[in-house]
Amino acid sequence: MTLPRYRDPAAPVPDRVRDLLGRMTLAEKVGQVNQRMYGWDAYERAGEGHRLTDAFRAEVAAFGGMGALYGLQRADAWSGVGFADGLDARDGARTAADVQRHLVEHTRLGIPVLLVEEMPHGHQALDGTVLPVNLAVGATWDPDLYADAVAGAAAELRARGAHIALVSALDLVRDPRWGRSEECFAEDPYLAARMTEALVEGARRAGVAVVLKHFAGQGATVGGRNSAAT
Repeated sequence: MTLPRYRDPAAPVPDRVRDLLGRMTLAEKVGQVNQRMYGWDAYERAGEGHRLTDAFRAEVAAFGGMGALYGLQRADAWSGVGFADGLDARDGARTAADVQRHLVEHTRLGIPVLLVEEMPHGHQALDGTVLPVNLAVGATWDPDLYADAVAGAAAELRARGAHIALVSALDLVRDPRWGRSEECFAEDPYLAARMTEALVEGARRAGVAVVLKHFAGQGATVGGRNSAAT
């Protein structure tokens, strides 16, 4: 049986993209630019392990696929996930594989999903290595050391099946009353830029892409308020 052009690894990438887009319905295209579901809602405890939820299966079915899934491995107070119900390193890798298998085997086009995770100072997941917060990293004035540390954290993230790390890096400390000041490298844009370069380089070594936050959307935290208008 002849493979569809978009599934042929030997075909030029532009040809594969054109072929795939030509086969997609509008709903499938919308599904590929969607990141609606929280990853921790995609699985549930099942005995000693975990299984995919009906909510996840329904989300995939609604769009014939899923473009990105955020926070499959996330564990913290905000997500409400802890050791009792969350994914440790082994279960995290296994569940990520289950997610991908479902997308490939139970959708018409079999497009895998991008797995997106938080990496503010290490992979924000059970068993993730904790690095110093960015404010402490900035105080080292050592971008090479930071790049090495990020490479290690990104390798952990990648080993658990994730592709993209979300990292606060581009905000500047302009008002110490802001409750997220520790996510900034410094008040100085030059130092923040050099550390951000090191961050991107370290993640690249591990094959992880980075979303740098929050240059356009966060605001200047006027009055110490989160997401304040500029």
